[in-house]
Amino acid sequence: MKHIAILTCLNACGVCTGASCLRAWNRRERGFAPYAGEDASLEAFFHCGGCGTDPETDDGMLEKLDRLQSIGVDTVHTGICAVKDRETGELCPAIAKIQEMLRSRGIKTIVGTH
Repeated sequence: MKHIAILTCLNACGVCTGASCLRAWNRRERGFAPYAGEDASLEAFFHCGGCGTDPETDDGMLEKLDRLQSIGVDTVHTGICAVKDRETGELCPAIAKIQEMLRSRGIKTIVGTH
């Protein structure tokens, strides 16, 4: 079974309900289409620490990553809200760093939810 989590931008929380990410997950559409027909579970939905935070020294982020690892999350999908430049696909630097930290823990990262 696949164990999935979704990472989103904290700033997006001002306007985002998470509905589009969750709808895409439930319907196995868009970024989640590869899981159609697979045994997969959405285990967590979490946010970065916000602009200007350093994920490597953010105790809250380190605790989140420990928790994801402890519950067996193997893949984290990053929401489109974390894409800084839609044309180039460049991510927010904090999100990019979180992805690096996830990969160093053996957790696969994918950009794209809905």
